[in-house]
Amino acid sequence: MRTIFPKLGLKDRYRIDFSLIPLGVIFLELSVLTTEIGKARHRTLGDLLLMRLLHTLALIAIAFMLSQAFKRSKKRELSYPTIAVTGLCVISVGIYLHRILASYFEIEVISLHRNVMTGLLQGLFWFPAFILIGSKRTEIFSHFREYEKRLLVATRALSRNSIEFREIQIKIQNEIRFSLIEKCNTLRDAIKGINLNNNTISEANAQIQPLLVGEDLRRLSMNLETFGSEQSQATILGQNVYSVRLLANQFKILYETTSKAAPLKSRTYAGILLILITPAYINYFTWKQTLISYPLVALAIFSFSKLITKELAKAGINTVRNSSILIYLTGVLPLVSNLIGQSINPDPNTRYPIFIGALTLPLGYFVFMKVLQVLQPHALDLIKKDELVASKELRDAITKIVGDEFSHTLSHRWAIYIHGKILTRLAATALKLETAKNAEDLKTFQATINSLTELLSNPDSEFEKAETDLDSEIASRLDPWLGLLDIKLEIDSKLKSIRSERVRDIGEVIEEIISNSMRHGKANEVHLRVRDLGDKNIEIIAVDNAPIEPPMNQIRFGLGTRIFNLASDSRWSITRVNSTTVFKLVMAIE
Repeated sequence: MRTIFPKLGLKDRYRIDFSLIPLGVIFLELSVLTTEIGKARHRTLGDLLLMRLLHTLALIAIAFMLSQAFKRSKKRELSYPTIAVTGLCVISVGIYLHRILASYFEIEVISLHRNVMTGLLQGLFWFPAFILIGSKRTEIFSHFREYEKRLLVATRALSRNSIEFREIQIKIQNEIRFSLIEKCNTLRDAIKGINLNNNTISEANAQIQPLLVGEDLRRLSMNLETFGSEQSQATILGQNVYSVRLLANQFKILYETTSKAAPLKSRTYAGILLILITPAYINYFTWKQTLISYPLVALAIFSFSKLITKELAKAGINTVRNSSILIYLTGVLPLVSNLIGQSINPDPNTRYPIFIGALTLPLGYFVFMKVLQVLQPHALDLIKKDELVASKELRDAITKIVGDEFSHTLSHRWAIYIHGKILTRLAATALKLETAKNAEDLKTFQATINSLTELLSNPDSEFEKAETDLDSEIASRLDPWLGLLDIKLEIDSKLKSIRSERVRDIGEVIEEIISNSMRHGKANEVHLRVRDLGDKNIEIIAVDNAPIEPPMNQIRFGLGTRIFNLASDSRWSITRVNSTTVFKLVMAIE
């Protein structure tokens, strides 16, 4: 208990929480049931199962009424002795009900004094344990949520700067560039194929004008714009249930880290197992048999427990695997002891059922000790302080998600570029050629065609624009909205002049924020602030007066979400505060 709850004192007061009591009742009832199936005499298995079910429901109901009584009396904290006495009262009622139900169903029960001794163990240890662990569940879950959040953020950042992600960037860029250049070359060759020497201006214009509609380029722009809008259900589910997958993928690494930095004591491994097997000795062994067998079993358990801690103290690559095997084998020791005892002095009353000794007990002990190692307070402190390490499965999954987000965002950038720089130029060229034709201005007509073919020969030349400072980048993003929206902007002075690859990302985030505020929220005022958080991080805060509230749940995994995720590594939120919508995003500017 001291390992789980440091400084457990008789006079200290602890917050009471009955939320795990139903789980504890079910755990104890299953433990008793597995023993009764092999030992207790009953008419049918159905009677035994029904009795245990009724007994379980009755104890849960008693615990619920007791919790309500504490709430009404406003008792939120109790000392350990008071919690233990409360547990003894609940277990005493449970023993009484058990004997009544057993009599009704004609099921043989153990003697009363054995029942009382087992009840003392349950009341003094298990009941307080579930109460105290329940009181810490909020803290435990909070630690894991923070661990998960920081792990995802750190893994996303590493993925974004990894060689694999750089390769993804290059691959996507090359694919889009190749497609754009191919279509532009086809259009350029078609335009060059029209010979002005063999045609009048009117004839040449009539042949060129259909080409300037740019159907292939327009289709490419539309495909890039809508790319990923119909996200696969698997990816969406992957975002929603990632906590479960994370826990499964990370548990081995988490266990390995905590078991090496803050390992459980050998006496904890031994004590938990002895507490688990003591009821069986109380219920089915004579005093003589207990005095002979129990010390030997305890000695073997303590010896194996020391082997577990010694193995965990090693730095070998197989440490976790070997210690796990030892934990399971330690759980099998009671069965081995029982088999040896039965070979010396056969006694059907003390024979341990094989399925309990070889499977139920060691497996339950194995899982309990693994979880206990990760949930102990010292281990939870390490989760907050230590360097986070992601499993290969998690890194691969995050890299896939970040790659998808990047591809959608980059596709959007290219779609805007093709639409604004090339299709617009085609439209302008069409008007200029029409004007030159009407004026019979062959020189202007030819110059216009030459200018267009030069653009089509190098269509991506302006895509990667030169880096600019943050102040200018944000100003360029806000210019189109001036006059449509009242925008108040605050930028920390030392941020205005920064130049880095992330400046354009900041601009895209702000552009998306403004667009959402006006198009979806119907806001007419937005207060934007960009502030320095230190440690190469900034925070973007946007408060608007949108009358339309943002949806509580993201129904569609859209482009805006991908832009925010990619820029911030998922560190953003939207909340409704009174009549305003508040958007917050934290991102690195390395």
